[in-house]
Amino acid sequence: MMKFEERQFTVDGMTICAKQWGDSGMPAIALHGWLDNAASFDALAQTLPELQLLALDMAGHGLSDHKPASGNYAIWDDLRFVMAVADQMNWPQFVLIGHSRGAIMATLLAGAIPERVSHLICVDGFIPEPEDPAKFPEQLGRYLQDFAKAGRGDKGHPDLAAAVAARRKATPMTEPAARLIVERGSYRDASGRVFWRSDRRLKLASPVKLSFPQLQANMDAIRAPRLLIIADQGFGRWLPKLPEALVSKFELRYIEGEHHCHMDEQAQQIGQWISRFITLDAELGGGASS
Repeated sequence: MMKFEERQFTVDGMTICAKQWGDSGMPAIALHGWLDNAASFDALAQTLPELQLLALDMAGHGLSDHKPASGNYAIWDDLRFVMAVADQMNWPQFVLIGHSRGAIMATLLAGAIPERVSHLICVDGFIPEPEDPAKFPEQLGRYLQDFAKAGRGDKGHPDLAAAVAARRKATPMTEPAARLIVERGSYRDASGRVFWRSDRRLKLASPVKLSFPQLQANMDAIRAPRLLIIADQGFGRWLPKLPEALVSKFELRYIEGEHHCHMDEQAQQIGQWISRFITLDAELGGGASS
Protein backbone atom coordinates (compact mmCIF):
# COMPACT_ATOMS: atom_id res chain seq x y z
CA MET A 1 0.00 0.00 0.00
CA MET A 2 1.31 3.43 -0.94
CA LYS A 3 1.46 5.68 2.10
CA PHE A 4 0.10 9.21 2.07
CA GLU A 5 1.08 12.42 3.81
CA GLU A 6 -1.37 14.92 5.25
CA ARG A 7 -0.73 18.39 3.81
CA GLN A 8 -1.99 21.86 4.71
CA PHE A 9 -2.05 25.05 2.64
CA THR A 10 -3.11 28.58 3.55
CA VAL A 11 -5.31 30.32 0.99
CA ASP A 12 -7.02 33.65 1.73
CA GLY A 13 -6.40 33.05 5.44
CA MET A 14 -8.12 29.65 5.31
CA THR A 15 -6.54 26.24 5.88
CA ILE A 16 -6.99 23.87 2.95
CA CYS A 17 -6.10 20.26 3.78
CA ALA A 18 -5.04 17.50 1.42
CA LYS A 19 -3.69 13.97 1.16
CA GLN A 20 -0.56 13.44 -0.94
CA TRP A 21 0.65 10.15 -2.39
CA GLY A 22 4.17 10.11 -3.84
CA ASP A 23 6.83 12.81 -3.79
CA SER A 24 8.02 12.38 -7.39
CA GLY A 25 6.48 11.74 -10.77
CA MET A 26 4.03 13.79 -12.78
CA PRO A 27 2.21 16.40 -10.64
CA ALA A 28 -1.52 15.76 -10.31
CA ILE A 29 -4.35 17.39 -8.37
CA ALA A 30 -7.50 15.41 -7.55
CA LEU A 31 -10.82 17.15 -6.90
CA HIS A 32 -13.61 15.30 -5.08
CA GLY A 33 -17.36 15.44 -5.46
CA TRP A 34 -20.05 17.36 -3.61
CA LEU A 35 -20.04 16.61 0.16
CA ASP A 36 -17.13 14.15 -0.36
CA ASN A 37 -13.50 14.76 0.58
CA ALA A 38 -9.93 13.72 -0.22
CA ALA A 39 -10.54 10.19 1.10
CA SER A 40 -12.61 9.47 -1.99
CA PHE A 41 -9.31 9.03 -3.89
CA ASP A 42 -7.73 6.53 -1.46
CA ALA A 43 -8.30 3.51 -3.71
CA LEU A 44 -7.50 5.23 -7.01
CA ALA A 45 -4.24 6.68 -5.65
CA GLN A 46 -2.94 3.13 -5.09
CA THR A 47 -3.20 2.44 -8.82
CA LEU A 48 -1.27 5.54 -9.94
CA PRO A 49 2.29 5.29 -8.56
CA GLU A 50 3.61 7.28 -11.52
CA LEU A 51 1.83 10.39 -10.24
CA GLN A 52 2.62 12.81 -7.44
CA LEU A 53 -1.04 12.89 -6.48
CA LEU A 54 -2.47 15.63 -4.26
CA ALA A 55 -6.14 15.12 -3.33
CA LEU A 56 -7.68 18.25 -1.83
CA ASP A 57 -10.36 18.72 0.78
CA MET A 58 -12.10 21.64 -0.89
CA ALA A 59 -13.22 24.51 1.33
CA GLY A 60 -16.12 23.48 3.51
CA HIS A 61 -15.34 19.78 3.07
CA GLY A 62 -13.31 17.22 4.99
CA LEU A 63 -10.68 18.77 7.27
CA SER A 64 -10.53 22.12 5.43
CA ASP A 65 -11.88 25.37 6.85
CA HIS A 66 -15.32 26.68 6.06
CA LYS A 67 -15.62 29.91 4.13
CA PRO A 68 -16.33 33.08 6.15
CA ALA A 69 -19.90 34.12 6.93
CA SER A 70 -20.03 36.31 3.82
CA GLY A 71 -18.72 33.54 1.55
CA ASN A 72 -20.56 31.16 -0.74
CA TYR A 73 -19.74 27.95 -2.57
CA ALA A 74 -20.32 28.93 -6.19
CA ILE A 75 -18.21 26.40 -8.05
CA TRP A 76 -16.05 28.94 -9.92
CA ASP A 77 -14.97 30.55 -6.63
CA ASP A 78 -13.37 27.25 -5.59
CA LEU A 79 -11.09 27.33 -8.64
CA ARG A 80 -8.98 30.05 -6.96
CA PHE A 81 -8.17 27.61 -4.16
CA VAL A 82 -6.99 24.97 -6.64
CA MET A 83 -4.71 27.43 -8.41
CA ALA A 84 -3.34 28.78 -5.12
CA VAL A 85 -2.40 25.25 -4.01
CA ALA A 86 -0.77 24.50 -7.39
CA ASP A 87 1.27 27.70 -7.07
CA GLN A 88 2.36 26.81 -3.54
CA MET A 89 3.46 23.40 -4.85
CA ASN A 90 5.43 25.23 -7.60
CA TRP A 91 3.67 23.23 -10.30
CA PRO A 92 3.58 25.20 -13.57
CA GLN A 93 1.57 22.35 -15.14
CA PHE A 94 -0.34 19.48 -13.60
CA VAL A 95 -2.77 16.68 -14.35
CA LEU A 96 -6.33 17.36 -13.16
CA ILE A 97 -8.43 14.40 -11.98
CA GLY A 98 -11.97 15.22 -10.95
CA HIS A 99 -14.97 13.22 -9.78
CA SER A 100 -18.53 14.52 -10.06
CA ARG A 101 -18.52 18.18 -8.85
CA GLY A 102 -14.73 17.97 -8.90
CA ALA A 103 -14.88 16.91 -12.56
CA ILE A 104 -16.97 19.99 -13.35
CA MET A 105 -14.40 22.14 -11.55
CA ALA A 106 -11.58 20.45 -13.46
CA THR A 107 -13.25 21.07 -16.81
CA LEU A 108 -13.92 24.74 -16.02
CA LEU A 109 -10.34 25.25 -14.87
CA ALA A 110 -8.88 23.50 -17.92
CA GLY A 111 -10.77 25.95 -20.13
CA ALA A 112 -10.13 29.06 -18.04
CA ILE A 113 -6.36 28.57 -17.62
CA PRO A 114 -5.52 25.96 -20.27
CA GLU A 115 -1.74 26.45 -20.14
CA ARG A 116 -1.62 25.07 -16.58
CA VAL A 117 -3.46 21.77 -17.18
CA SER A 118 -1.46 19.03 -18.92
CA HIS A 119 -4.21 16.36 -18.88
CA LEU A 120 -7.90 16.50 -17.97
CA ILE A 121 -9.40 13.33 -16.48
CA CYS A 122 -13.05 13.27 -15.46
CA VAL A 123 -14.67 10.44 -13.51
CA ASP A 124 -18.46 10.23 -13.80
CA GLY A 125 -19.06 13.88 -14.56
CA PHE A 126 -17.58 16.79 -16.47
CA ILE A 127 -20.19 19.56 -16.78
CA PRO A 128 -23.45 20.52 -15.12
CA GLU A 129 -26.61 20.11 -17.14
CA PRO A 130 -26.92 23.28 -19.28
CA GLU A 131 -29.43 25.83 -17.98
CA ASP A 132 -31.91 27.93 -19.94
CA PRO A 133 -30.71 31.58 -19.61
CA ALA A 134 -34.35 32.64 -19.17
CA LYS A 135 -34.33 30.90 -15.78
CA PHE A 136 -31.61 33.18 -14.39
CA PRO A 137 -33.95 35.33 -12.19
CA GLU A 138 -35.60 32.22 -10.74
CA GLN A 139 -32.22 30.63 -9.95
CA LEU A 140 -30.88 33.79 -8.33
CA GLY A 141 -34.06 34.07 -6.27
CA ARG A 142 -33.64 30.52 -4.95
CA TYR A 143 -30.05 31.33 -3.97
CA LEU A 144 -31.09 34.47 -2.06
CA GLN A 145 -33.90 32.66 -0.26
CA ASP A 146 -31.69 29.68 0.60
CA PHE A 147 -28.87 31.85 1.92
CA ALA A 148 -31.27 33.47 4.39
CA LYS A 149 -31.96 30.00 5.89
CA ALA A 150 -28.32 28.87 6.09
CA GLY A 151 -28.13 29.08 9.89
CA ARG A 152 -30.14 25.94 10.63
CA GLY A 153 -28.12 23.48 12.72
CA ASP A 154 -27.00 19.89 12.23
CA LYS A 155 -28.88 17.53 14.55
CA GLY A 156 -26.17 14.89 14.23
CA HIS A 157 -26.33 11.08 14.38
CA PRO A 158 -26.09 8.74 17.38
CA ASP A 159 -22.97 6.96 16.06
CA LEU A 160 -20.73 6.49 13.01
CA ALA A 161 -22.83 3.63 11.63
CA ALA A 162 -25.91 5.85 11.57
CA ALA A 163 -23.96 8.61 9.82
CA VAL A 164 -22.72 6.12 7.22
CA ALA A 165 -26.27 4.90 6.64
CA ALA A 166 -27.47 8.49 6.19
CA ARG A 167 -24.69 9.17 3.67
CA ARG A 168 -25.63 6.06 1.68
CA LYS A 169 -29.28 7.11 1.70
CA ALA A 170 -28.37 10.51 0.29
CA THR A 171 -26.04 9.07 -2.39
CA PRO A 172 -26.04 5.36 -3.27
CA MET A 173 -22.58 3.86 -2.65
CA THR A 174 -21.03 0.84 -0.98
CA GLU A 175 -20.67 0.78 2.79
CA PRO A 176 -16.82 0.84 2.73
CA ALA A 177 -16.82 3.85 0.40
CA ALA A 178 -19.33 5.75 2.51
CA ARG A 179 -17.39 4.94 5.68
CA LEU A 180 -14.17 6.43 4.23
CA ILE A 181 -15.93 9.66 3.37
CA VAL A 182 -17.80 9.87 6.67
CA GLU A 183 -14.72 9.16 8.81
CA ARG A 184 -12.88 12.13 7.30
CA GLY A 185 -15.96 14.29 6.98
CA SER A 186 -17.39 14.06 10.51
CA TYR A 187 -16.52 14.54 14.19
CA ARG A 188 -17.84 13.38 17.56
CA ASP A 189 -18.90 15.70 20.34
CA ALA A 190 -18.40 15.00 24.05
CA SER A 191 -21.49 12.78 24.14
CA GLY A 192 -20.25 10.66 21.25
CA ARG A 193 -22.83 11.98 18.81
CA VAL A 194 -21.54 12.30 15.21
CA PHE A 195 -21.81 15.61 13.31
CA TRP A 196 -20.82 16.55 9.75
CA ARG A 197 -17.74 18.68 9.24
CA SER A 198 -19.04 19.95 5.90
CA ASP A 199 -20.44 23.46 5.67
CA ARG A 200 -24.26 23.54 5.59
CA ARG A 201 -24.10 26.23 2.89
CA LEU A 202 -22.91 23.62 0.39
CA LYS A 203 -26.53 22.53 0.11
CA LEU A 204 -27.78 25.97 -0.93
CA ALA A 205 -28.84 26.77 -4.47
CA SER A 206 -26.14 28.18 -6.75
CA PRO A 207 -26.55 31.88 -7.61
CA VAL A 208 -26.11 31.19 -11.34
CA LYS A 209 -26.13 28.11 -13.57
CA LEU A 210 -24.25 28.00 -16.86
CA SER A 211 -25.91 27.92 -20.27
CA PHE A 212 -24.98 25.70 -23.20
CA PRO A 213 -23.08 28.49 -25.06
CA GLN A 214 -21.02 29.21 -21.94
CA LEU A 215 -20.19 25.53 -21.44
CA GLN A 216 -19.34 25.09 -25.11
CA ALA A 217 -17.05 28.13 -25.08
CA ASN A 218 -15.22 26.72 -22.07
CA MET A 219 -14.92 23.30 -23.73
CA ASP A 220 -13.51 24.87 -26.90
CA ALA A 221 -10.83 26.66 -24.85
CA ILE A 222 -9.37 23.45 -23.38
CA ARG A 223 -5.98 22.47 -24.83
CA ALA A 224 -5.26 19.40 -22.74
CA PRO A 225 -6.06 15.87 -23.91
CA ARG A 226 -9.15 14.75 -22.06
CA LEU A 227 -10.47 11.44 -20.74
CA LEU A 228 -14.03 10.85 -19.51
CA ILE A 229 -14.86 7.69 -17.52
CA ILE A 230 -18.59 7.03 -17.23
CA ALA A 231 -20.39 4.75 -14.75
CA ASP A 232 -23.45 3.09 -16.25
CA GLN A 233 -25.45 3.58 -13.03
CA GLY A 234 -24.18 7.12 -12.49
CA PHE A 235 -23.52 9.88 -14.99
CA GLY A 236 -24.17 7.47 -17.86
CA ARG A 237 -27.90 7.67 -17.26
CA TRP A 238 -28.16 11.31 -18.37
CA LEU A 239 -25.15 11.63 -20.70
CA PRO A 240 -27.38 11.02 -23.76
CA LYS A 241 -29.25 14.24 -22.95
CA LEU A 242 -26.13 16.34 -23.61
CA PRO A 243 -25.25 17.78 -27.03
CA GLU A 244 -22.61 15.73 -28.83
CA ALA A 245 -20.45 18.85 -29.25
CA LEU A 246 -19.71 18.88 -25.52
CA VAL A 247 -18.23 15.37 -25.44
CA SER A 248 -16.76 15.01 -28.92
CA LYS A 249 -13.14 15.70 -27.91
CA PHE A 250 -13.10 13.34 -24.94
CA GLU A 251 -11.68 9.84 -25.02
CA LEU A 252 -14.59 7.89 -23.53
CA ARG A 253 -14.46 4.82 -21.29
CA TYR A 254 -17.53 3.10 -19.84
CA ILE A 255 -17.55 1.03 -16.66
CA GLU A 256 -20.19 -0.86 -14.70
CA GLY A 257 -20.99 0.63 -11.32
CA GLU A 258 -22.50 3.51 -9.42
CA HIS A 259 -21.40 7.11 -9.14
CA HIS A 260 -18.59 6.40 -6.63
CA CYS A 261 -17.22 3.39 -8.52
CA HIS A 262 -13.68 4.86 -8.34
CA MET A 263 -13.72 4.07 -4.61
CA ASP A 264 -14.47 0.38 -5.07
CA GLU A 265 -13.00 -2.57 -6.99
CA GLN A 266 -13.42 -0.68 -10.27
CA ALA A 267 -10.58 1.62 -9.15
CA GLN A 268 -8.06 -0.84 -10.59
CA GLN A 269 -9.54 -0.64 -14.09
CA ILE A 270 -9.98 3.12 -13.86
CA GLY A 271 -6.37 3.51 -12.77
CA GLN A 272 -5.18 1.41 -15.71
CA TRP A 273 -7.13 3.61 -18.12
CA ILE A 274 -5.68 6.77 -16.58
CA SER A 275 -2.11 5.43 -16.64
CA ARG A 276 -2.45 4.32 -20.26
CA PHE A 277 -3.99 7.64 -21.26
CA ILE A 278 -1.20 9.70 -19.68
CA THR A 279 1.62 7.39 -20.79
CA LEU A 280 0.48 7.08 -24.38
CA ASP A 281 -0.03 10.82 -24.68
CA ALA A 282 3.47 11.47 -23.28
CA GLU A 283 4.95 9.03 -25.79
CA LEU A 284 3.19 10.91 -28.59
CA GLY A 285 4.51 14.23 -27.26
CA GLY A 286 1.07 15.42 -26.19
CA GLY A 287 -0.19 17.44 -23.24
CA ALA A 288 -1.47 20.98 -23.10
CA SER A 289 0.24 23.36 -25.47
CA SER A 290 1.71 26.54 -24.01
